[in-house]
Amino acid sequence: MRLREKIALLSGLFVGCATAPEQPALQVWQRQEQQLQESEPTTLGADAGLTDYTRYAQWHNPGLKRAFMRWKSALERVAPARALADPRLTYGYFVRHVETRVGPQEMRFGAAQTFPWKGTLDLKGRIALQGAEVERQRYEMARRDLVFRVVAAYYDYYYLERAFFVTEGNLWLLAYLEEVARARYRGGIGAHEAVLKAQVELGRLEDRLRGLREMRRPATARLNAALGRSILAAVTVPDSLPLAAFPFAQEELVARLQTTNPRLQLSLAQSEAAALEAELAGKRRYPDLTLAVDYIRTGEARLGASPVDNGKDPLVAMASINLPIQRESYRAQERAAAANHRAALYSHQDEVARLTAELELVLYKRRDAEGRAALYRDSLLPKAEQALNVAQQAFAAGRSDFLSVIDAHRALLEFQLAYERARTDQALYLAEIEKLAGASLITEEDKR
Repeated sequence: MRLREKIALLSGLFVGCATAPEQPALQVWQRQEQQLQESEPTTLGADAGLTDYTRYAQWHNPGLKRAFMRWKSALERVAPARALADPRLTYGYFVRHVETRVGPQEMRFGAAQTFPWKGTLDLKGRIALQGAEVERQRYEMARRDLVFRVVAAYYDYYYLERAFFVTEGNLWLLAYLEEVARARYRGGIGAHEAVLKAQVELGRLEDRLRGLREMRRPATARLNAALGRSILAAVTVPDSLPLAAFPFAQEELVARLQTTNPRLQLSLAQSEAAALEAELAGKRRYPDLTLAVDYIRTGEARLGASPVDNGKDPLVAMASINLPIQRESYRAQERAAAANHRAALYSHQDEVARLTAELELVLYKRRDAEGRAALYRDSLLPKAEQALNVAQQAFAAGRSDFLSVIDAHRALLEFQLAYERARTDQALYLAEIEKLAGASLITEEDKR
């Protein structure tokens, strides 16, 4: 009984020590779970904004939930990786009793426990813990990708609604101009060509409006799929996009990318795990120790014999080690692990270069979108509106034909749509920069 109590006590101490290193990582997971639960939105009202949509998606999207559970699963594998192998119990019955001086041997019981080389279990636990860190970064990467998916779908739907609104307004204006052309034609002061041209342009705008109307359904489905809700659920967007100044220097953004980008943090965690695997490979050249105890049940000696140790049960303590003699095999495993570690380091360097180049391109696209928006807002749109007014006045005074009005109207519509596209791209590229940086750069209070 005392021996069993000692074994149970040692096992309890071992389990307690094994779970200590992964407690901080488990607490990080629990804090993330608590934050999600505290901010869980159940519905999206008619006044929901982009922040509400991204928060809703982070709780309801099944793909992100899968990444979250994989992170938890990896954490739960840390303690088993650090634990000793299960002890072995054996039982043997002597079919033919072995007669000894003190009595016949009837059965035997054995227990054995294998202990790996010093530091092996700790390394396995650290590798499993690093695997949990890999899954954490995969979750963070999936979360950032999901937020960008929601933002991109939201902005695309916003542009679709603005394009529909602008096109519909221009359709009403052109319908009025077509009515004027028909009235002038009926009065004998206008050409039939002007009426036909107006009707052709009306047909073109009606077809564009029809296409924009039909695009609403797939655009809505795309956003709702990222949100993790019914694809037919209603979506609301504002009448205008709040934009903010972008005061970040390029060097600052590159530094943020290298320290907080989830993809780079993932490749770093993978390289650290590969380094631990290489260290573990070096442990395979050392033997494992197995300690065992055998207890043999001995019956009473035959009648007439009464030795001093009559019926005494022997207890045998044993120790054994395996012989790691396949040296070349172990060296090959070490070389393979070292090569895998170098490959992980090269992969990280490649990711840094690739993402930095991607950031440079997105920064250029945002600057270009900002420049286009300013050009349309400050120069082209006012001039196009002025040109349309002049063309309408000249047509009314009989100094110009209706084709000039149509051309001016078409130019104004294209500039209006291009302006809305530039503003949408400006916001979209900011979201992509935040995705690459791995952090939110502009708060809602900064936007105007």
